[in-house]
Amino acid sequence: MRTILNKVFLLLFLPLSLCAQENDFQTWTSVSASKKLIKKTDLFVKQGIRFRENSSLKYKLFTDLRIKRKYNKHLFYAVGYRYSNDWDKELDLSQRNRFYADIYYRDKFKKRFLVSMRARWQTQGNIQGYSSVLRHKSALAYNIKKTKLEPSIAVEYFLYLESKLIEKMRYTLGLAHPISKKLDAEIAYRIQQEFYANNPENLFIFEGKLSYDL
Repeated sequence: MRTILNKVFLLLFLPLSLCAQENDFQTWTSVSASKKLIKKTDLFVKQGIRFRENSSLKYKLFTDLRIKRKYNKHLFYAVGYRYSNDWDKELDLSQRNRFYADIYYRDKFKKRFLVSMRARWQTQGNIQGYSSVLRHKSALAYNIKKTKLEPSIAVEYFLYLESKLIEKMRYTLGLAHPISKKLDAEIAYRIQQEFYANNPENLFIFEGKLSYDL
């Protein structure tokens, strides 16, 4: 099944390339909780872990804090901070900080479709240096009639400000379903493509998420 999904994504989204590439299957998992602070303002806390090398080696462990505020029916904005422990291919550990700001737009049409867009500015690094990225994600979700299932599709690009190039793309198929009134679960299959690198990586990612509303 994974091989079939990989081929479908490659045919639909990935341009032909003659350069050498590296492929890896990864697993990303996270648990998050949200709590209303004041009217129209929520706090989100997320704990995540990621595995690489065909999901056999841990390479990232992070904690993410975000404050999100509703501006009107369609617009939201947020600021956040992420601290992560990252292991490279030699298993050397480094710590990274990420600071970011988001603007969200959401709108429903024809009752069951939800269109969402997120623009993010982020800067990430440590004492050795920081790099800044502009990210834009567009998504379309659909609530299946007479069920609580919500499949979705999303595309995201990463524009690195130093090079002024789109150096990374992500393509995602997701499926969400509430477990209870306050607990939601989502699984997703994602392909991440890297550009302008000596050995660009194609990542094939399975993601699992749990979200709890306090």
